[in-house]
Amino acid sequence: MKKLLYLFTASLVVLTSCSSDDDSSIITPSEDISILPKTISYIYPSTFLGTNSKSINTYSGNKILNIIDENSKTIYTYDGSIITKQEQFSLGENGKETKSREVVYAYENGKLKTRIYKTGISEINPNGVYVSKTVYTYNPDGTISYILYSIDSKTQVETKQGTGKLTYKDGNLIKSEVNSDIYSFQNGVRTFEYDTKKNPLKNILGFSSLLDEVEDCGNNNVIKITRTRPDYPNPSVYLTTYIYNDNGYPAKRTSFAGDGKSIEYEIEYTY
Repeated sequence: MKKLLYLFTASLVVLTSCSSDDDSSIITPSEDISILPKTISYIYPSTFLGTNSKSINTYSGNKILNIIDENSKTIYTYDGSIITKQEQFSLGENGKETKSREVVYAYENGKLKTRIYKTGISEINPNGVYVSKTVYTYNPDGTISYILYSIDSKTQVETKQGTGKLTYKDGNLIKSEVNSDIYSFQNGVRTFEYDTKKNPLKNILGFSSLLDEVEDCGNNNVIKITRTRPDYPNPSVYLTTYIYNDNGYPAKRTSFAGDGKSIEYEIEYTY
């Protein structure tokens, strides 16, 4: 599956795996919650698949302050233990930071209720060129439904783009359903299977409340994704393998293409 690290789910095509149910915040007394990823490196077998990158994470305790890579800087804002804003800045050759994207989160009873995403921010377009809003509903059966809207940045008129549903178990996303009103190729269901080891992002405060904002954030690590689409008779299967460190966290992740043999990308973690 195509990589997307941390930032800005702008459409229904990317639905990720951050934990949401009440058990996701439970930390056993013996667990060391100070283990946090300091660097995350993406490595591609060819430039056709992607550009190699390395991000450096800075923390205050378990709060993530910023993520910096070769081309951008992302700053996080907290209110207590919850993340209320992400801001992404492009980094110029002279070190100048230019704001380009923003996500603002609102919560209700401690759970994510709305997410406003803006991209294309500039001096000419301070409100962004593309704006979307996601509204979440927490169902009695434990699933989470959402509606995605596009927002005209000038008139603020909202247009419904699609719906979806997220299903969690043991702090992991196990099912993601997408129904787009705009792009039929996005429609379908993805199911996720996990190992029993520790997820590298599980100890970052506030990430678990962002639901599908953070890729592959949960209690454990995705080892298999099965995607079914209404316009294709056969499901697509994507496999992932890991090398773990002595603390049970991934040191290296290898994600394979749909054939199960070709490497799509690798991720290396340092803590």
